[in-house]
Amino acid sequence: MTNDTLQLSQKWRDEGLRYASEINTYVRRGLESNWETPGKEPSEDSRGQLASQVYKFIKEANRTKDLETLREQFPAASWPFQETHSQLMRAVYPIALLRDGAFLVAAQNEDLSRTVYVMDKQEANRIEHVQAASCSTDGRDIALMDEQGVRIVREPDRELNGSLLATYTWATIIDQLREKYPDIETLQPESYRSADVIPFADGTKLLMVSHDGIYLIEETGALLLHPTVENIREWAREDDDLTVSLAMPHGAVSRSGRWLAYGSQDSEHMLLDMEKYVTHSFEPMSSYPHYSLFSANDEHVLFNACHFYNGCTLGISLHDLEQYNNEEPPSIDDSMRVYAGVAVQGGTIMGDAYGYLRMIDLEGNELWRYFVSGTISGIALNSDETILLVGTYNGTLHVLDLTSTEPSPYEISTSSIRESYRWIFWDTQQPLYW
Repeated sequence: MTNDTLQLSQKWRDEGLRYASEINTYVRRGLESNWETPGKEPSEDSRGQLASQVYKFIKEANRTKDLETLREQFPAASWPFQETHSQLMRAVYPIALLRDGAFLVAAQNEDLSRTVYVMDKQEANRIEHVQAASCSTDGRDIALMDEQGVRIVREPDRELNGSLLATYTWATIIDQLREKYPDIETLQPESYRSADVIPFADGTKLLMVSHDGIYLIEETGALLLHPTVENIREWAREDDDLTVSLAMPHGAVSRSGRWLAYGSQDSEHMLLDMEKYVTHSFEPMSSYPHYSLFSANDEHVLFNACHFYNGCTLGISLHDLEQYNNEEPPSIDDSMRVYAGVAVQGGTIMGDAYGYLRMIDLEGNELWRYFVSGTISGIALNSDETILLVGTYNGTLHVLDLTSTEPSPYEISTSSIRESYRWIFWDTQQPLYW
């Protein structure tokens, strides 16, 4: 390590310690006083002027595989790179943790298509024959998509080989929809590249969430759930267009497969009981429905609606839906615009537009928060709830250790969890370990 590198490392670490310490103190005081007396806001992180040099060092360390001390010399951080490298950043979507310790990740390309990788701490391998992927609620079944269709594979290994549960072709799905809805332009052939296809019922059913509509797809047919045919025809009377186009489509499947939650920017919060085939709807408490998630025990569903970078999340009990005929569902959070979340025992971990993860119990109590920086694009959790993958629109994939008992002095958090390592997706070349 040269003298110049030693000096760069020292500056980076000193400023990182100063900034994280001051932010953590500020947040702690703010939470303790309900943000009435948080004290003076810390001065900005000055490491932006060092970011280009540090990025060159990271790339060189990855090229030479000299990675053992990289995080000691330059503790990972995101915010210094916001101004200098934002043009390189692209969204990262963690999909699932695989059975042999690797994980499945998709990175968004400039044309909004996605590149799929199988990764671990040592390497990131691009999967050429898969163009998009999604995961079941319990993390066991993976939907692997290409130009022909989708395969549902149970517990695949790092070569994505596993028990094949079902195969669907796009041509068959589109033909089924055209036959059922002959006067409506429904699913388009390229939609799968950016769609979320959630497999359930051992692969015999799929919830497909896309800008072309939200669909329930079964081996025997396909059904348009949202918008309704009546909605589309009403819109057509206004602008003579029978094409489906949704903003902020979202959907979730309960672990039992009984419940589907979904919606879009202009809808209410929608809940479908697959057992009784009854649809319930709930008025959002913020402007635009944006996200939905079921609790781990299938007893609650959470609906988030956003307004700019903020929002409100409802917590709805599935045991007694009739109670909401006379009273509004309670809010468990009135600040977050939720982009991604995962159910855990005792609550949920949700990621917001400002780059914060928050662990919230089902009564709405915040148990901890952790800052990854950058709007959170996706979250995945392993089966024993020890490893959390967090992707951001800033092009970073964070691997967090939920069992850590000692917080890192370089990280912004109210808990002891800490980042084990991260991968950077800042250009079209190979991802970089940090």
